Amino acid sequence: MDITLDLTGAESLQNPLVTTWYLITHLYGWVLILIIIIWGLWEGWKQWRRNLFSMKLPYTLLAIDIPKNNEQSPKAVEHIFSHIYGIYKKGNLQQRYIDGYTPHTISFEIVSIEGFIQFLIRTPSQFRDLIEAAVYAQYPDAEITEVQDYIDNVPKPLEYPNEEYDLWGTEFRFSNKNVYPIRTYPEFEHPLTQKFLDPMASFLEILSRMKPSEQLWFQILVSPAPYGWREEGVRIIKKLIGKKEDKKGIDLFYFPGQIAKGLSESITASIIPPSEMDTAKKQTKVREWPSLMQHLSPDERGIVEAIGYKIAKLGFFTKIRMIYIGRKEVFDKTRVNEAIIGAVKQFNTLNLNGFEVHRKARTTVHYLFLNYRKKWRQRRILWGYRYRSMKRGWAKLILNTEELASLWHFPVLEVKAPLVQKTVSKRAVPPMALPVESVFTQTKPGLKEVTAKGGPPSNLPLVE
Repeated sequence: MDITLDLTGAESLQNPLVTTWYLITHLYGWVLILIIIIWGLWEGWKQWRRNLFSMKLPYTLLAIDIPKNNEQSPKAVEHIFSHIYGIYKKGNLQQRYIDGYTPHTISFEIVSIEGFIQFLIRTPSQFRDLIEAAVYAQYPDAEITEVQDYIDNVPKPLEYPNEEYDLWGTEFRFSNKNVYPIRTYPEFEHPLTQKFLDPMASFLEILSRMKPSEQLWFQILVSPAPYGWREEGVRIIKKLIGKKEDKKGIDLFYFPGQIAKGLSESITASIIPPSEMDTAKKQTKVREWPSLMQHLSPDERGIVEAIGYKIAKLGFFTKIRMIYIGRKEVFDKTRVNEAIIGAVKQFNTLNLNGFEVHRKARTTVHYLFLNYRKKWRQRRILWGYRYRSMKRGWAKLILNTEELASLWHFPVLEVKAPLVQKTVSKRAVPPMALPVESVFTQTKPGLKEVTAKGGPPSNLPLVE
């Protein structure tokens, strides 16, 4: 049966299926469809390779026992984050598109299991030495221990809703653009007494109030960000102070304009003497006004300085999650979520930036299909937390080292948190001249003597 399409009638033009078929068969619409298919296959390939790369990467979970009498300020933790920026790697074309390389992510966590608080760092195993070196450099008396993942003790994501446990969780987002800073630890220092009012105090107080069968988890994922994130801050500063932005990119009218300008100057020079032309240029020169910085209000000046201060430090892509889980007989989210959200909002400012609950990420739902939507959101946030995924969930934030140290740092000496795990003894370095045990290993020609790890090399000069 021969089917012909007549697009001359009004009825045919109003039929979207007929119109679409005509575009595909007569106006090369199939080219657009082919491009879409190729793009989809390419994106699927990249995602498949990235998933394989992530699955093969081994991870280590480290528990950090803080010094009992910690006198270090969050500045020490800021140095730790600066040290960690060394893991940044862009990767070449083969690594990104064939091997599936994705930027590494390190998770900084604070968990409370029935009121017992622990600081944790989950890192790719290849960076364990880097993490330990960064922590010991600032806290020589700290204890770092490899531990099993506490998340394995709760039901898997696909098992929710669960008959015994209930879960509430959310992700946090910014109330403003990424280049606007939050309130950081230097602003918690009293200007007269110079006493540091640690914002971690209220946070740890909430964690210590967890009852039996209750757990509260707080997770900060970090991945070094390229320097390009600063450009938005530079543009905003220039706009606020009234400075013109430098034009970037290709200007299609540049070369025609330069040719026209050259012809115009040649014709003008043949008519007007050069001396008179120079005088006319000086008279018609547009005056460039100075920066408006001195005319800004105190609030606007503070915004400019705060943005400039934030983009001057190393930045990290960041994702912040919080989960409260417990048995149904003791589960009470209203007792926990409002308190923990209030503790996080200590870092908010009305004129700059702050944290707010991401409404699409939280497990609280209203109106239609309540059970189904709640179950789906519980699975999604628990899955993202379990695998410390930067891709799952919603938009990423950008925090610099000072902001990260304000959110995650060890409490100072004045903070009374008795249930925080602390070191009970002081680490000491063994003497260099301890007796060294020799170990014999089997090789092809015979036995080979190998010095046990921990002893000094035989050719090292020692003081007798």
